[in-house]
Amino acid sequence: METKKLLEKYVIVLYDGTCGFCNQSILFILNKKPSDRLRFISQQSNIGKQIKLQFNINEQLDSIFLIENQIVYTKANGFLKILSHLNSKWYYISYLKYVPNFISNPVYDLIAKYRHQFISKSCRLLSLEERKYFI
Repeated sequence: METKKLLEKYVIVLYDGTCGFCNQSILFILNKKPSDRLRFISQQSNIGKQIKLQFNINEQLDSIFLIENQIVYTKANGFLKILSHLNSKWYYISYLKYVPNFISNPVYDLIAKYRHQFISKSCRLLSLEERKYFI
C-alpha cells in the first residue's frame, strides 16, 4: 500500500525499532485494546523512512511520532495522542495533553535519554491479532 493511502486510512505511529524500551511500549499499547485505525511502523523500515522524508522528520530516534490527518505529533504530545486511541481505561491518561509542553516534554526527554538503560531488546513474538497493527 502506498504511503498516501496508508496515511489516509490509518493513524500511523513511527517508533524506534531498535530500542527495547520502545518495543515494550508498543507491546504495552497492543495489550490495551488499540483502535483498529492505529498502525505501527519502525522508523528504520523503508516505509518509515519514506514517511519521515515526506513530513520532513529528521533522524531523531529519541521521539515517537504519531501522524493523524496529516499532522505530526511528537514527544509527549505523540505519546498522549497514542493513548487517546486506546479502548481501555488508559485512554484517560491522554487528558494529560492539557499539561503545558514546557513541563511534559522535559519529562519525555528524560525518559527518552535513558530508555536504552530501562529495558533491553524485546523478544516476545506477536500474536496473529497483534500483527495486523504493523506495516
